[in-house]
Amino acid sequence: MNLDTLKEEIRARADIVDVIGRVVPLKRAGSAIKGLCPFHQEKTPSFNVDPKKQSYYCFGCHAGGDVYNFVMEYEKVDFMTAMERLAQQTGVPFEYDRDGSGYTGPKKDRLYAIHEQVCTWFEETLHRAPEGDSGRRYVEKRRLGDGVVKEFRVGYSIDSFDALLKRTREAGFSDEEIEASGLFGIREDPSPGRDRFYDRFRGRLMFPIRDEMGRVIGFSGRVLTPEQAKAKYVNSPETVLFKKSRVLYGIDLARKAISNQRQALLCEGQLDVIRCHEAGLTHAVAAQGTAVTEEHALIFKRYADEVILLLDSDTAGVKAALKSAEILLASGLTVRVASLPEGEDPDSMVIHKGPEALKDIVRAAESFVLFQIKTLMAKEPEINETSRMRVIRAVVETIGLAPEAAHREELLQQAAKCLGVREEALRQDVRPAAPRPGGTRQAPAAPPSPPKQGRTAVRIDRLPPHEDLFLELLCFHPELETTARPFLLPRHLQHAESRGILETLYGLDELSTPRIQDAFREHPSRSRIAEILVRKRQLSGEKALAPERALQDIIMLLREQALKRQQEALQVQLAQVKGDKAADLETEIWQLTLVARKLRECRMSGDWISATKLLAFYD
Repeated sequence: MNLDTLKEEIRARADIVDVIGRVVPLKRAGSAIKGLCPFHQEKTPSFNVDPKKQSYYCFGCHAGGDVYNFVMEYEKVDFMTAMERLAQQTGVPFEYDRDGSGYTGPKKDRLYAIHEQVCTWFEETLHRAPEGDSGRRYVEKRRLGDGVVKEFRVGYSIDSFDALLKRTREAGFSDEEIEASGLFGIREDPSPGRDRFYDRFRGRLMFPIRDEMGRVIGFSGRVLTPEQAKAKYVNSPETVLFKKSRVLYGIDLARKAISNQRQALLCEGQLDVIRCHEAGLTHAVAAQGTAVTEEHALIFKRYADEVILLLDSDTAGVKAALKSAEILLASGLTVRVASLPEGEDPDSMVIHKGPEALKDIVRAAESFVLFQIKTLMAKEPEINETSRMRVIRAVVETIGLAPEAAHREELLQQAAKCLGVREEALRQDVRPAAPRPGGTRQAPAAPPSPPKQGRTAVRIDRLPPHEDLFLELLCFHPELETTARPFLLPRHLQHAESRGILETLYGLDELSTPRIQDAFREHPSRSRIAEILVRKRQLSGEKALAPERALQDIIMLLREQALKRQQEALQVQLAQVKGDKAADLETEIWQLTLVARKLRECRMSGDWISATKLLAFYD
């Protein structure tokens, strides 16, 4: 199934009243369905849902769109994730190849199923099976609470080469699915009597890795004692479900808190994240087995404006902070660093000094530029003119990564004060970095609107009444496009937003509500279109007319207004010239006056046929 077909099938099954009604209490008020807006604080319902147009719109904060927009804004997810969630709710098989890799292996729902089943087995082993006793003792030794262990679905894999393999086969999973899952090691040349597959995670505490929707996509297994194995952690390999560069451990549990605070806390590992959540820092996540990537930055950008790096104070931690901050800054995020005492990590801090001590460190996080200056200065054997210049050059280069001028200015002020140099001197050296191939240096798209606590009701300027009504008629009566297009173009409208909306509408191959909603999903005028689609039509003086007749009258009026604006512009030019050029302008103004007068006569008499001839001639 191609993407467009899948999108339309999901839309057809996902009734917007049902979807919104699950999280927003809705009541019918006459012909309207209303509720309190979930995106801003209000006491009187201004949030409207239109089941006919499958649209929603808030007249207070101007949030609006279709069912996809609601899931994207409410859940703070991207479009593809919104599609997946709605597909899951409506029972539509989601077989679209998200990453375009041309994957042709087992169906993804089967791979999700095997991961979920294996995760459940690991949990059962840790909590109930005799073989999980060593895992339970380790959890108790690390002082991990039962609640947070269950929340993160921590489990235990028994020390066996084939116990898990047998269970997956007994559960009906094929060898092809077992291989594609990445959960098992593969022997290249197994000896007689030995299976090709073997349990990858043996005798380890298991941390399931979940995507933003909470689905298990991989695992990280930790040895219980250092002498057990060479590697402390064994992680799932890259699979069609699990891409390290796109995964943040704990994002499914932290997403709401990050969105509410517009701030994320980035840790180094799974236990650090779990300990932070247990301490009340529920916006904590970790990059999974890799450095922070541009794709990680895009995930953060959907939910947050700021990322605090909570990394160990050792050399590796500092190096990771420097590298991660550059990527995050280049994506337009504010970056701060919470420095842990030497020899401490979040886990040890909470155990030895309590949750408040860790919270105090996070609250005291300093700007990354200040952290960078202190770090670089500490590396210099002595502070002199040469070493100061090295530090200044590095800091100036970092500041240049920020895509927004206002952000660069703020960083400049901080750096100048810390370095003891004039802001102007630094400013002259800052050069905005060139865009990276991945686009992170470019100013990113506007982040999703803040959640209920942070969004306020605002007013937006109204469009000129007849331009607004013209656009409304096109949206409600798409068959009228053939009447409108030859005689009213975007340039004939006065308001810039009206022109942009009409240009987009005319660019569609079909003026159906779904096509309009898709076209305006990321459009600057999405709220305007959302309002139009839920509006109860008010045709003012034309309300007694049929839609086509009303449209004809509005076109004649708008073209008459366009002619008058053209006249006024020529009058301004006339006041600045003389001679032959002035005479030509006077003739043109007189002709426009006659056309406008004739067009008004056509409008008053309802003579559309004569008007079309006139409009075609004086286009």
